[in-house]
Parts: sequence; structure tokens; C-alpha cells
Amino acid sequence: MSKLRSLFSSFASKARHFTLSTPVAIILASLILGGSHIVYGLISQSTPGTQTTSFTGKPIDGTDYVEGKTNSKVVVVEYSDPECPYCISLHPTMKQLRTDYGDKIAFVYRHFPLTQIHPHAYDEAKAIACAGTLGGKEKYYEYIDALFGYKAPLQTQQNPSPQLPASGKEDIAKNVGLDSAAFKRCEEDQATATAIDSSINDGIQAGVQGTPSSFVLLKEKKGYKVIAFIDGARQYEYFKAAIDQALAE
Repeated sequence: MSKLRSLFSSFASKARHFTLSTPVAIILASLILGGSHIVYGLISQSTPGTQTTSFTGKPIDGTDYVEGKTNSKVVVVEYSDPECPYCISLHPTMKQLRTDYGDKIAFVYRHFPLTQIHPHAYDEAKAIACAGTLGGKEKYYEYIDALFGYKAPLQTQQNPSPQLPASGKEDIAKNVGLDSAAFKRCEEDQATATAIDSSINDGIQAGVQGTPSSFVLLKEKKGYKVIAFIDGARQYEYFKAAIDQALAE
């Protein structure tokens, strides 16, 4: 297992030293993530409190939809794939954390669709992005909650990644109050795809090797310190321990 961890860390490390074109980045991400997904859930990159490195992903900025206490020094950044079974399983926990800590810390959801193994993830990520484009932070997270909220109750061992109906993305958009015609135009807009590709590249730079990958960060004078890197659909208490430590610092 340690050899596998070293292998994936080596790939991620090398990726940080190259300026990647979008197509190359997506292919590289797929290769890295395809391998890591095989052993997903078996490799723990860190225990809350043991990770003290600097965050190498994109700093939180105006391109992010920040929920919770937007000026908090503590930020939870989740890289997610809407078709990933573990992301579906984790979402109720993340939603509960947003409720319990919304007045204390900030939350950021970023896109990291595993295109090689999840054929619908990229388009679903674009749909989430369009909810933000058209409706801002409120509709962005409302759409995320509705999408995962649809899938979670249908998830079984035989069907770990329930699929949306053919018109599912558009139906959710309508249900959360978005204009159908504008939503469709946004889905087809190249700018939306570019935003998803940029998020994938950012995940690679951050060292993401599978989804969901969550970072509990503490803002410092220069950048962010990683309090914990939490891989997989961990329990609520695992996140709580890391968040509480970050708040204590």
C-alpha cells in the first residue's frame, strides 16, 4: 500500500511542475485518478491535525462560490464528482457540516469529474456551474443539494451511482428556479467547459488523487495551511475534529 501511495504522490508532484494544456491536463488527471480510484477508500493521506503543508491549489477567490462565513480564516474545500459513489455518500455529511458550522467557517465546492470512469460527470459538473452562473452562490449550492439529494436515497450496493433521468439536469434547474432557456445556453457555452477544465487543473495542482478530496485550510499571511486532507466519504466526526482544530488555531 505504501508503494501505491508513493506512486500516486510522485505523479501528483510531477504534475505540479508542468504547465498543462487543458486536454493534456484532463488526460493526465484521468490516468492518475483511474489508478487511485481502484484502491479508493483504502489509502488515507492524513489524519486530522497531522498535515501541516501549504495548500498548493488555487487560492479562494472571486471565481469560487463561498458559502458560510465568507471572511473566515478556516475554509473547507471539497473537490467532487457528481457521479462518484463516494461523493454521493459524503454529501449528507457535508450538508450537515455546512449547517452546523456555517456561522464559523467557509465552504467551497470545486469540480473534479473523473471523465474516464464517469461518463456523465463532466456534463453534470457543467450543470452545477451553470446554476452558479445564473443564480450565484444561493442557486449553486441549492442545485448541488438537489442533485445529490436525488441520488443519495436511490444509492444501493448494486447501484452505487444512480443516474439522473434524461432531462434530469434541466429538471433540477427548473425546480430550483432557474430559467430553462438560459440554463441550456449556459450548458452549451464554451466558457462553462473552460471553467470545469480549470477546476480539474487546479485539483491536479492541489494533489487530488481521487474524489471526494476535502481540505480543511487555515488562512495565513501568505496562502493557506492544510490542517487536514480528508480523502473519501469519511464520517462527520472525522471532519469535525479537523475543523475544531483549525478553529482552535
